[in-house]
Amino acid sequence: MVKISCKNYGFDCEFEVNESEPDAINKFQKHSMVEHGIEYSSGTLNQIIMRMKNQA
Repeated sequence: MVKISCKNYGFDCEFEVNESEPDAINKFQKHSMVEHGIEYSSGTLNQIIMRMKNQA
């Protein structure tokens, strides 16, 4: 399971996804584009997830 939230990226937004990695990435990509106008690539989100796992 992966947890990604907008607050981690400086947004005043309550959106949070806590699902399997591919599903979390897809949902966060869609949300960030629709709500914030920011397009994150899968590669970028994979790097973020890997950093989060290394910090845990």
